[in-house]
Amino acid sequence: MEEPFVLPETAAVLAGIAEQGGPHLADLSATDMRAVYLQMGALFDVQPEAGVRWKDLDGPSCKLRTYFPGEAAAGPVVLYMHGGGWVIGDLETHHPVCSTIAAITGCRVVAVDYRMGPEDPYPASHDDCVAAAGFVLGSPAELEAPVTGLATAGDSAGGNLAYYVAAVLGAEKVKAQLLVYPWLDCTAPDRGSYKAFGEGFILDARLLARFAADYLPGDGVAAGPAASPLLHPLPAALPPAVILTAGLDPLRDQGRAMAGRMADAGMEVHFMEAAGLIHGLATMRAAFPTADRILRRAIGVFADLVNG
Repeated sequence: MEEPFVLPETAAVLAGIAEQGGPHLADLSATDMRAVYLQMGALFDVQPEAGVRWKDLDGPSCKLRTYFPGEAAAGPVVLYMHGGGWVIGDLETHHPVCSTIAAITGCRVVAVDYRMGPEDPYPASHDDCVAAAGFVLGSPAELEAPVTGLATAGDSAGGNLAYYVAAVLGAEKVKAQLLVYPWLDCTAPDRGSYKAFGEGFILDARLLARFAADYLPGDGVAAGPAASPLLHPLPAALPPAVILTAGLDPLRDQGRAMAGRMADAGMEVHFMEAAGLIHGLATMRAAFPTADRILRRAIGVFADLVNG
């Protein structure tokens, strides 16, 4: 099989992590995995955007963080769901990327600190994000100005949640969705990119299996289209989408497949792929300058959909 294209910046990070050794992430407790993920962000991610202020607030079922790119004014709001397999990640791990979305779109961004497994298994994460969307659409005083529309965004498992909220609310309420290397089939398909990049690229098949076991019921099939929308028909009224995949990601083919299905259904979909980069690029931009550039381009396309 032909060797995959690997950017030098990617090779350097992977080599550095391999040299450190240590236990596999999937063998750690959820608490320890969360600590490692937070440390990785501190080591590999950029600083938040200057000029974007933020504040935490209480949502209907979980904490939220709102980003303001300037003085609050009536307009659409982006609801952001962080990645981490519904087990790790929080407001801090995705603080920089949320500030970047606010700066580029000019919109307020509300990040959802949803409940996660194993403490709060399915459907807690999904329910919290739908509840947060309803809360935002109600123009709460904490957002400082009326909300005229909603867009959803997220990476990895957060991409799954962003798609889920858009599917539940439909195109009448959601203007656009940004799905960054989304996890859209949780049944561990042993083929394609899932098999080709199933080990050696930080996110691997073992870690995905651990995440699914901690959050989803049984083998994940019982969660239906919420967990694995690729295995089910597309909803009739999905909003336009921007999908960004990573070339060295076990989930790469899932994003590709969703983009193809949306295009075949006549939806507006903008597909981009970060060749030579790995899953997690959105929160490793200090280590991956190429990732920063392509993520900003994807957010720019998303901004046109949200503000159009």
